[in-house]
Amino acid sequence: EFSFVKMQSDGIFSSNDIKKGKKTLIVLFSPTCIHCQLALNHLSNNFDYLKDTQVILVSEYKADEVLPFLKEHAPKFVDNKNVELLYDSNYEFAPIFQPTSIPTFYLFDKDKSLLTIKKGSVEANQIFTYLK
Repeated sequence: EFSFVKMQSDGIFSSNDIKKGKKTLIVLFSPTCIHCQLALNHLSNNFDYLKDTQVILVSEYKADEVLPFLKEHAPKFVDNKNVELLYDSNYEFAPIFQPTSIPTFYLFDKDKSLLTIKKGSVEANQIFTYLK
């Protein structure tokens, strides 16, 4: 269970808003992280693999820092109906998901069961094997 502030519209996005019947990729990232830049750039360049996946990008940074970062390094994630950009304003992500590094990728199947966790820019590429 989680709830974070939406960056591209008003309101809160919670775990209840996850779409049913779709795979879901939740990503913890930071706009100051070179590994996040590399991983999100690669995912953006291969966005066709993610077209049937709900993508939830979560950062502890506000929209004024996240949006310029994404526009430069991962433009396909900005203003995309399959992508939610969320701000972790209360630093709740870490206690809930327990990441050990940034970026961390959590891929869930259509029934909301965890398929895999990948860490860093190198392991991010392995997400594609679960999306085919």
